[in-house]
Formats: sequence, structure tokens, C-alpha cells
Amino acid sequence: MKAPRPKKERGAALVEFAMVMPLLLVLVFGIMESGWLFAQLTETRNAAREGARLAVVDFGTASEIALETCNRATLSSNGATVFVATSGDTSDPIGDPTASVTVTIQNTYSSITGFLDPIFDGASLNADVTMRVERPLVNLAADGNAPCPP
Repeated sequence: MKAPRPKKERGAALVEFAMVMPLLLVLVFGIMESGWLFAQLTETRNAAREGARLAVVDFGTASEIALETCNRATLSSNGATVFVATSGDTSDPIGDPTASVTVTIQNTYSSITGFLDPIFDGASLNADVTMRVERPLVNLAADGNAPCPP
């Protein structure tokens, strides 16, 4: 059997809860937002790697590679932009060992809860991947970029 509380301590638990609850909410939502930010950054990096691989195997033009990269990844909802650039002599990569293709993706973080938007909202997620060209590229004649369609 519980002992009755003195009248002076009535509501103390409510006051303590009111003091601790904001810190607990910030901690829980901060963990959720950080995990979501990490997941989107990982998706951006994987998309850049996929786009670089498409460019190295001569998938198509720079704009076709950018659009295919957007289609294969979940980047369209964030307004991502894919840049494809070449360096060196990609028509003769055997004679030029510096021939490479670089795919850059610029993405914007989108919040999952909106609770910590003043801290995380609008964060830029960028990824660069460079791969060496091992055979002549026929379709990828020029650099280019394309925004991911909504």
C-alpha cells in the first residue's frame, strides 16, 4: 500500500515532466533527422557512383546519363541536379591514362519531421565520383547536366 503524498508535492511530477519533455523531444527528433540525413547522403553517393558507371560504359549522352541516374535513384523529390564531365582524351583512353569521367550530384536535404527545420532545412548534399575510362567513349561527346524531373 502506498503512502499518501503530502499536499505540497502534488503536481511535482507534472512540473518535472514539463521541464524534461522538450529536451527529450529534441533528442528523439534529432536522432531521427540525423539518421534521415545520413540515408539521403548515402543515396546521393550511390547515385553518383551509378552515374559514373553509366558514363564509363558509354550509356549515352551526358543528359541521358543524368536522367537515367535520376530514374535509378530516389533523387527527384529533392530537386537534385546531375553533372557529367570528362577529362583527358576519352576517345583514346589507352593512349591517355588520365582519361576519366566525373559525375557530380547536388542534392538538397528534405526533412522527415519538420521539427528541426531551422537546423537541417536546406542542407546541401553533394557527391563526386570519378572513374577512369578504359575504352573509347562514342556517345559521351560533351559535358552536360540535367535536373532530376519532379
